[in-house]
Amino acid sequence: MSEEAPGVVSVHRRDQAEALIATGAVLERHAHQMRLRLPVPAPPTAPDIAAEFRPFTPDAEPPVPWADVLPAFLTAYPPGHPDHLEGGETLVDQYLVPYTRGARLGPLLCSASAIAVRAGRAYGGILVVDRPGEGPWVCDVWRDPDPRYAGTGTALVRWAAQRLKGWDSLGLVVTVGNEAALRSYQRAGFAIETTAWRLRLPGGTA
Repeated sequence: MSEEAPGVVSVHRRDQAEALIATGAVLERHAHQMRLRLPVPAPPTAPDIAAEFRPFTPDAEPPVPWADVLPAFLTAYPPGHPDHLEGGETLVDQYLVPYTRGARLGPLLCSASAIAVRAGRAYGGILVVDRPGEGPWVCDVWRDPDPRYAGTGTALVRWAAQRLKGWDSLGLVVTVGNEAALRSYQRAGFAIETTAWRLRLPGGTA
C-alpha cells in the first residue's frame, strides 16, 4: 500500500481494495500501469499519418490554439467513457494547461508531444512528460472516435517513442474498462507491469 496524497492510497491487490471499500473508502481509479521498452523499431511508413502530427513548441505551447484542440478532446471522452472528465471548456485551464506547463507529473517533453491535424482540423493529440522517478510518461493521448481517425492513438504513441532518444522506456496508466485504449497500447508494444486500485479513505479531502 502506498499513499499518493493525504487521504489517498494505492493498493495492488483486489482483496486489499475490497477490504478498504468495505470500511468506506471510495474507489477513484482502477488502472493498469504499462511500459514500453525503448528504443523501438521504426513505425510502418504507410499510411504516413505521422506527417499530420505537429509537435509542441519549445515553450510548451500547442501548435494550434487550444480552442481548436478542445472539440476532439471532449469527443474522445464522452459521458459514459471510463475516463470522462466534467468541465467542458474549463478543461483547457484546469486539465490540459497544467500538464503542458509542468504543474502535474513533470515538465512536458515538447518534441514527443503533438496535436494531430488533418485538413485544418485538430483530431487528436498526445502529451508526454518527464515524470520524476519514472522518466517519459504519457499523461494523455486522445483522438476523435470517428472511424476515419482509427489507428491514431497507436500511431501517436509510436511516433512519440521514436522521438525519445536516449531514454530506456515510456510509461503510462490506462483505466481498467477502457479496452479500446488498452488494445491500442498493446499494439504499440506496451506491456502491463502492475494493476492498482486508488482509493480515497474515509474522511479524506475530495
